[in-house]
Amino acid sequence: MSKLILNPESEVVIFFGPKGKGKSSLMGHFADDYLKTQGPQRQELSEQLIREENANRKVPLSFPTAPPMYSNTKYKLKTSAGKDFEPIPIKGEEIGISNNKENYKALFPAPLIAIDEAHKEFSSKGENLHLPEGQFEFFMECRHYHIIMLLAAPRAVLIHKDIRASGSRFIEPRERIDEYDDFKRLYKTTWHCREFLDTSAIEEYIATNGKSDGYVETTYIHKGNIRELYDGYAFRHRFYPKEGKDFETYHKH
Repeated sequence: MSKLILNPESEVVIFFGPKGKGKSSLMGHFADDYLKTQGPQRQELSEQLIREENANRKVPLSFPTAPPMYSNTKYKLKTSAGKDFEPIPIKGEEIGISNNKENYKALFPAPLIAIDEAHKEFSSKGENLHLPEGQFEFFMECRHYHIIMLLAAPRAVLIHKDIRASGSRFIEPRERIDEYDDFKRLYKTTWHCREFLDTSAIEEYIATNGKSDGYVETTYIHKGNIRELYDGYAFRHRFYPKEGKDFETYHKH
């Protein structure tokens, strides 16, 4: 088995950088690699945790029928057995630990959660404000539920400070190289990145506007057509008029 690019126990990985550098495609590569290298083991872990929980319940919880994976954008992946796979849809506002005041989506244990445009799903507006209690607890305690989370945003500072403080690993793609065969088919993509392994390193990078050097240089390679895995235009619906409205063809006065 190739070296795992994600901690099989739990971790939060945040991809950031300007458009066109490959953060969304790299996140898709991570999801694809995870499904093929860790999927079966993570599904077994999820089932094991549910069995343990069911021992104390009158009404048993159901088991996942595939490796539990959630995303706010569509991926067309394949399992390690070659079966087509699409993550369960989820929005950032649905992610958290439910309490007396807040209600969030109940997730299978040991999931992978991939959220693109995370700065809009978990806004950092009001840097002095905390996330809602249920979401704050989710990020602080996600290790207990064996959660692996992938987030992507244009700039690291746009990710809410509570999430940045959750022990995240930050990856900034600096260059993406696509290689094509003689028939102009994409067969390989390489990302050259800067990677930050602790919160203090990324906070210094943010404070110095990228001038600090608290990072390591890493490279990731996807063999195949990365564009077949995800929709690079998944958020175009945000540009359309609201339901009941139409395109405007005249100047507003």
